[in-house]
Amino acid sequence: MHEVCLSQVYISDMLGIFLILGIVLSSSWKLQNKNNENRILFAIMVLIVTACIVDALTFTVDGHTGDGLRIVSYISNFVLFLADLFIGPLWVMIVSQHLNGRLSKPQRVFLTTVVSIILVLLIYNFYDPLVFDISENNQYSRGPLFALVNFWEAVFIADGVLVYLIAKARSGGSRFFPVIHFMWPIFVCVCLQYYFYGISTIWVGIAVGFTSMVLALQNENIFLDKLTGLFNRYYLDRISRELMVRPKLAIMMIDMNGFKGINDNFGHSEGDDALVSMADVLNETIGARGTVIRYAGDEFVVVLNTDRENECDECRIQIKENLNKFNSKNKKKYKLSASIGLGIFNMRKNSVDEIMEIIDARMYEDKKSYYESTGHDRRRR
Repeated sequence: MHEVCLSQVYISDMLGIFLILGIVLSSSWKLQNKNNENRILFAIMVLIVTACIVDALTFTVDGHTGDGLRIVSYISNFVLFLADLFIGPLWVMIVSQHLNGRLSKPQRVFLTTVVSIILVLLIYNFYDPLVFDISENNQYSRGPLFALVNFWEAVFIADGVLVYLIAKARSGGSRFFPVIHFMWPIFVCVCLQYYFYGISTIWVGIAVGFTSMVLALQNENIFLDKLTGLFNRYYLDRISRELMVRPKLAIMMIDMNGFKGINDNFGHSEGDDALVSMADVLNETIGARGTVIRYAGDEFVVVLNTDRENECDECRIQIKENLNKFNSKNKKKYKLSASIGLGIFNMRKNSVDEIMEIIDARMYEDKKSYYESTGHDRRRR
């Protein structure tokens, strides 16, 4: 057993707390138009700061006898195991929310079931030290099921990586999340603390990983449209080379019908609301099947992860159906509709500019049909 160096523990935990305080004071954890993600990030920050404080307390009382110190040691170690338990599900939640917009029902069931089982095990540990034990001399030791708890913590982290890989495959690699920024410091620090008993590195590793992840997410704001929260035209330019490695893919150009009329009749604030509503409908319709980009003004581009014409046509139909559903459910001053041009392209043979010209022309053919069928004035598009 290694001798505990309290100064090393204090420095490590203080570093973890200072990293999180730096994020809080700079407000860099507040992502644009992503309230659910912000709440998860805030929960992770609270968890890290709490764990760092309790970790220092745990090492301080370890091996010191006295009235109440054994109870403090039991409770503090219990809290640390709880923190270890919840950091994994929170990681899965932030990855799922960021890439898929929600946590799937199977994931919720899986996380809830495992967390509940381990929580019962930790509570039972007060009666039978299966996970950890505190001796009469107030010294901490690992129990026979200690590795089992760590195993499930590792499963949660791996689950988050799996969610990332599936989302990336579905979207053709055009979505990104800084998985590696979060993973590597945690992996290194967990290995250090697991194999070198008596040192404290896990929570500072989590703090470093979390800080790197938040900074990477903030850098993503460069590629986000400020109004709708969609990716912007700059992002399309960024991924154009990445898309060239794929033989074929489908790209849509979507233009709102009657947008000028919305601005003229109801004001620009209502026009902004219409743009946000259109973005929400597109995001909900496309989901993990591709990436929605606000190209310019009331024009949107969708990069679909498919080269099948029937899937493209189905997606186009779903967009128009969901716009009609939006109009029927929401009593807005305006009605949403869109003209769509799409095509399947070989990115090695067609440049992005050429593709935009082709689908733009097809979109205008669809718009022409729309105005002819409705009798609206095209000049008020």
